[in-house]
Amino acid sequence: MQDLERITRRLIEHRVEFIITGGWAALIHGSSLTTQDVDIVCPMSVDNLTKLLNAVAELHPVHRLTPDKLPFTREQIQQGGFKNLYLSTDWGQLDCLGEIKGLGNYSQCLAVSVALQPETPELRILSLDALITAKRSMGRPRDLHTVLELEAIREKRK
Repeated sequence: MQDLERITRRLIEHRVEFIITGGWAALIHGSSLTTQDVDIVCPMSVDNLTKLLNAVAELHPVHRLTPDKLPFTREQIQQGGFKNLYLSTDWGQLDCLGEIKGLGNYSQCLAVSVALQPETPELRILSLDALITAKRSMGRPRDLHTVLELEAIREKRK
C-alpha cells in the first residue's frame, strides 16, 4: 500500500486529475488480489500529462514497454497522441489509461467513481460496481477471477 500512497500523494500535490482503478481499486474494495503496478485513468490532455510529468519527474520515469526504456519527456507530451502511458519509476510501475474498457474515458469514469476518504475528495477510485463492470469487460482469466471475488464482497455488503 506504501507505493500507492506515495504516488497518489505526489499526483494530488501536482493537481493531476486521476482515478485509481485496476488491482489497487480491487484491493481497496476488499479483494485479496496482488498487484505490481498502480493503474489510473486520467485525461490524456497536454495540461494533465504535464502535471503528471512534474509529479514523477524526480522518480526517473521511463516508458516501460519500449525496448530502450526511453524517458518520458515534455516533448512527447507536446506531440500528443497518447491513449495510454505505461511508466516505470523509481517507486514502481504507473499505468495511466485514457479510458477503461466497459466504462469509457476519464469523464465517464469520474461519474462512477467514489472518494476514497471524505477528507481527500480528490483521491477517487472506481466504485465497486464500476470496477466489476470494467474487470468483466476485460475478459482475461485473472480479471474474471477478480470479478467473482468482488461480487462476493458486494453481496456481503448488502
